[in-house]
Amino acid sequence: MRHDAASPVATRCRGARLRASAALPSAGTGSSRHVKTVPPPPDAACEAGVEWLVDNAKAYQAFVALVRRAQRDLWVSQLALDPDCVAYEVADERRPWGVATVTLVEELRLAAERGVRVRLLLNATLLIDTVGPLRRWFAAASTAGGRCRIRGVRRFPQLLHAKMVVADKEEALLLGSPFANGYWDGPGHPPVDLRRTSRELGGRPVHDLSVRLLGEPVRELAHAFAELWNHAADVARDDTDPLVPGLPVPHPESESDRAVRIACTAPRHASPLYPAGRTEILTALLAGISRARTSIYVEHQYLSSRRVISALSDALVREPALELVVVLNQNPDVTAYRVWQNTRLRDAGLLDHPRVGLFALWSIAPGSARVPALLNQVFVHSKVVIIDDVWATTGSANLDGVSLHSYGADFASALGERVFRDVRNFDVNVVLDGHPACRGAEVAARAARSLRLALWREHLGDAVASRTSSGGGLAEWRSHAHAGVASLRGGHLGAGQCVLPLPYVTSSIPRAQLAELGITLDPRVARLCVEPSWSEVHLSPNWVRNMFT
Repeated sequence: MRHDAASPVATRCRGARLRASAALPSAGTGSSRHVKTVPPPPDAACEAGVEWLVDNAKAYQAFVALVRRAQRDLWVSQLALDPDCVAYEVADERRPWGVATVTLVEELRLAAERGVRVRLLLNATLLIDTVGPLRRWFAAASTAGGRCRIRGVRRFPQLLHAKMVVADKEEALLLGSPFANGYWDGPGHPPVDLRRTSRELGGRPVHDLSVRLLGEPVRELAHAFAELWNHAADVARDDTDPLVPGLPVPHPESESDRAVRIACTAPRHASPLYPAGRTEILTALLAGISRARTSIYVEHQYLSSRRVISALSDALVREPALELVVVLNQNPDVTAYRVWQNTRLRDAGLLDHPRVGLFALWSIAPGSARVPALLNQVFVHSKVVIIDDVWATTGSANLDGVSLHSYGADFASALGERVFRDVRNFDVNVVLDGHPACRGAEVAARAARSLRLALWREHLGDAVASRTSSGGGLAEWRSHAHAGVASLRGGHLGAGQCVLPLPYVTSSIPRAQLAELGITLDPRVARLCVEPSWSEVHLSPNWVRNMFT
């Protein structure tokens, strides 16, 4: 491969505003004991009470700011919270450069020490359990007494997958990722970054989305957290600490006319209020797809749900002008999903449908005469569906059975379907509905469109995003991806690091995926950063390892 600054990839990279930081912050924990409480930015939230936080560098910064603003109560629900998880470039007026590096648990400890009642609710099953290490850390480091309490949810094989933070019942975050260093990344997504560990995802760049919420949805999240806390498996250890939000119990079926609302997934018998469990995310999603007319944009970690794929296929048949753009992982972290996803896309005819574009994200950093360029997959961890620029949902729920209604529905065998029937995680999403019948529809629609533009600016650049103000944008995505393939086939890598969408293909390993596009890498000029082994492709070793650490 040869470098050619005039290539389409080079032009895209030179114009990109999103580049990796040249220097790393200091590695210290950067205690914020004397940092003033951070006031919310005056224009942080849009009219709908929503602020989009694209990528985890921004989400972790928002989490630290929220922790520092909390005055009375701080409720955190997470799949995992590692004691060493770091937030970089956090505002710190004590430092000459105005930012610091902090650990998230240290920020929680400091909040508890100033009197905030901190409640941490974590998954605690065979697959992922960070409750023990976190309790030991607080026992050794905290002087906050009973103001910081930790409970675990043990409902194997179901996971506490909901990732949310509620501060003082007035402000909340829905987070895309667990608090683990392997998920940290900024919008530049460099192929290699020492701030991003290899433990969870092999060091791949990670694209994600979180959201800050104000207003009525915070009330719903407070109730969701309180229900989980009051009925967690560890309640016997701490039975004097029930949470009562002090607000009327929400009834989603009577509030479905609100344009911004919370939808949940929960297993059976997880709460006396919902003995049959909850599948509100699936209900909202299918209703949104049923109203699609011109465009559906899907950006997700997985797409294996038969019911969702069937709804997308039906929408394409029903609406001859509808375009579908989908951004997915070609190598998911749970490797069974690769086969499920590809099989269902193929069976539904979406792999080669003329009005469907499937794409994967790659990250490129140029080399030099002596150092080869770097090429890596970007791991898509976001969970976004946007319809007609007026409807959107994001949160913790993947487009699979276990996040929506039943893990068994994803299995091809009757045995798997029977064993895992009605197995579903705890998940939470925010839904923005710009339907005219909804209260606040106009501002919700503007927020949905602003989300689509924010994501497309990162993936395609400002110029392309601004051109796709109407229709599905499929032609622009295809043009951009085909230009990238042509550049890489010719050996042209850009003059600056950038994220590049390429067509989605079904080969099992990254080198074969590039080869399927006609791209052959000369190792003297370009190095592929991710080279998974047979076991990594077929056996999900990261998940197996988590059981024993």
